[in-house]
Amino acid sequence: MKHLLLTTIAAVVMLLFGGVNEVNGDPLTYKVQGETVSVVKCDENASGEVVIPSSYAEKPVTSIGEYAFTDCISLTSITIPDSVTSIGKKAFSSCSRLTSVTIGNSVTSIEGWTFDYCGSLTSVRIPESVTSIGKKAFAHCGSLTSVRIPDSVTSIGDLAFYDSVSLTSVTIPDSVTSIGSRAFEYCGLTSITIPDSVTSIGSNVFAYCSSLMSVTIPDSILRAGFVGVFSTSQKNLKSVTISGSVTNIPKYAFNGCSSLTSVRIPDSVTSIAKSAFSSCRSLTSVTFEGDAPSLEANVFRNVSGNAKIFINPGATGFGETFGGLPVQILEKALNINAANKTDSPFTISFETKSDSTYTIEVTHDLKQWGEIGELQGTGSS
Repeated sequence: MKHLLLTTIAAVVMLLFGGVNEVNGDPLTYKVQGETVSVVKCDENASGEVVIPSSYAEKPVTSIGEYAFTDCISLTSITIPDSVTSIGKKAFSSCSRLTSVTIGNSVTSIEGWTFDYCGSLTSVRIPESVTSIGKKAFAHCGSLTSVRIPDSVTSIGDLAFYDSVSLTSVTIPDSVTSIGSRAFEYCGLTSITIPDSVTSIGSNVFAYCSSLMSVTIPDSILRAGFVGVFSTSQKNLKSVTISGSVTNIPKYAFNGCSSLTSVRIPDSVTSIAKSAFSSCRSLTSVTFEGDAPSLEANVFRNVSGNAKIFINPGATGFGETFGGLPVQILEKALNINAANKTDSPFTISFETKSDSTYTIEVTHDLKQWGEIGELQGTGSS
């Protein structure tokens, strides 16, 4: 109590004479500058929970300085008050036992390396006041499982969540316009939807996300002409949805996505750049919904030996092969109404072609269909 009283008296005396002063508290060190206060240092021996006060010596605490809590390895919880508007780079870097952080509602940006190497961090609440997430802000946070990015954020920096291997779920809001290079590299994401608002995206954003199986891509990303943002390292990527307004698929877009089995190309696509689907070794089905686009070299190089191109009747620009793959014309779907059939089993007859295979599906509610088998055409009904 005596120590705290002396510290407070010293702070008041220095404030009376103005200027910039650093005051050692317990466990925090404050810098008083004019009418505001910044937290500039925490005792490395501090442990457990630290609650940063909203004021010190009757002045508001408005910032946390660079490196202020770096290497405070025994801290487990941090609460940042609403009075704080800025957090300096590497402010909490390498707080290896930090498990939770509450960020006040006035912070406008999370600077570079802020929580880098916080390997025990499992949860963090990013307030609606934040507009940007800096470079490596949450890199190497190996225990972080999910992050909600608020609608206020417009940019995600390079390597922002790099090597956060347990991060399986991220929702990117419509407010985000740019995502930096390698932002989610080596994360545990299983699926991702990139909003239409994103117009700038760096290279290898999802590199080595080995659990990534589903990606939804807006027109804005493909139009931006990215190179290899989904390529090489998406070993489990099986499903890709390409927006119906995409006109160009850029080079190396899905190069090396070795688990990708099928792709549907919308009729809006007029060109596919070189090696866009090269080395997709499981790719067996490429369906074009419109006429043939222009192809550059090696678009389908080193895909599965069973791969085929499927086109609609009347589509133009295709030959017997396209991009080195055999072309097959899709048959129109047969709608066979078997409603109100009470016999079990019952028989339905329809006309088939001998060189075609038909997939039979059934539904009970017209919403969810289930495949029950395939039928090879015989040329008879």
